[in-house]
Amino acid sequence: MKVLIVEDDKPSRGFMKDTVESQGFETHVAENGLLGLEVFKQINPHLVLSDIQMPEMDGLQLLEEIRKLSPNAIVVMVTAFGCEEYAMKAMELRANNYLKKPVRHSELLPLLTKYASLIDAPASSEKKPEIKKKTSFTIKLDSDVEKVPDMVDWLVKTTGSLLDESGRLDVKLGLTELLINAIEHGNLGRNEGEKPVNDFLLSSRKVAIEYKTGDSYCEWIITDEGNGFDWKSFLSRLDADPLGQEGKGLLCCKFHFSELEFNSSGNSVRARKNESSG
Repeated sequence: MKVLIVEDDKPSRGFMKDTVESQGFETHVAENGLLGLEVFKQINPHLVLSDIQMPEMDGLQLLEEIRKLSPNAIVVMVTAFGCEEYAMKAMELRANNYLKKPVRHSELLPLLTKYASLIDAPASSEKKPEIKKKTSFTIKLDSDVEKVPDMVDWLVKTTGSLLDESGRLDVKLGLTELLINAIEHGNLGRNEGEKPVNDFLLSSRKVAIEYKTGDSYCEWIITDEGNGFDWKSFLSRLDADPLGQEGKGLLCCKFHFSELEFNSSGNSVRARKNESSG
């Protein structure tokens, strides 16, 4: 995975560079948005980590220019406390995620791992239905997060030509978040930072993925076998603290999909993506 870091603060830039390089990824840096855009054009990175407030060209301007060049580069914006409105503006401009300063290993490393697994989705030996145009199907996924990237890659391919490149990236990132949540928090019942459970009954649970499509949309209903969660409380906390880490994945999913709706108990979510307009 090729990673571009655009950050004017030298200590922050060095920290992120060291962290990314420690995972073995090809790493490039730039000290402002203008230089970052030039490097982007040269190397075409898979992932961009960019500060928002920078001289020459700020992160929002850089994001807009990147989206003109590449609909499928993953862009994560980095913002300081008190700049929540800029982070939300970045998501509206099709950033894929955000981090709050000071960036920590515990937040950056999982993102790097998640995105690298999507970019290099493993070729699974498990047999899945043949990829062809379908209006509906249901498939089940084991409670194993390592199987998520391959499943997501297959699910996105089943959409055919209904979505453009940017829509496919949205769906890929959104489904990854929802499936990992369904496995870890739903079926396995573990909270952030906890070790995986060894309970056989929990680990044998499945995640059901129901797909259907119409003339102008794709829709997935993801259902786990857990007890659900208080999603209304999550949304309330997000409204109060948009940059808080708890529930951040859910907030990002609201930008990745056209519609996102949980059932009353919170163990099933319907995610719809409308047909790309070009």
